[in-house]
Amino acid sequence: MAVRDPESADRSAAIERIQVELTTIARRGTARVRREDEALSFVDQSLLSYIRANPGCRAVDIAGHFQLNRSTVSRQLGALAEFGLIAGADAETGRGHALAITDRGRELLDRAAVNVRAALDERLTSWSADELALFAGMLSRYNATEG
Repeated sequence: MAVRDPESADRSAAIERIQVELTTIARRGTARVRREDEALSFVDQSLLSYIRANPGCRAVDIAGHFQLNRSTVSRQLGALAEFGLIAGADAETGRGHALAITDRGRELLDRAAVNVRAALDERLTSWSADELALFAGMLSRYNATEG
């Protein structure tokens, strides 16, 4: 009978808990968007945020950054172009040259950001500044890890 390393079991349990908690965060965000009838989905917000932070980027850059299939990104960009939220992408294929966020895209993204920050502020109202800084640092470290 194999003896299981307690540290390995603790690590595995912690990673499983992290997965559950991240899934809960994603589901709550999706539910909030549906409940508040937000104009932008989480995916839309992510793409628009990237394009605003990286003017002139292309679909291939976005696919690489988010580790997504190029065809998936092209479809999503096509929808954003069709709604007039980005320029530079073909509304049918999502393909094109350098991408830029439009004024309308910027306005909707800013409005969504205000709503998301308000929801975060409400959920984190009882957290101390030190707890917030620790949480932010851990999330930054997690997101900085490639793979």
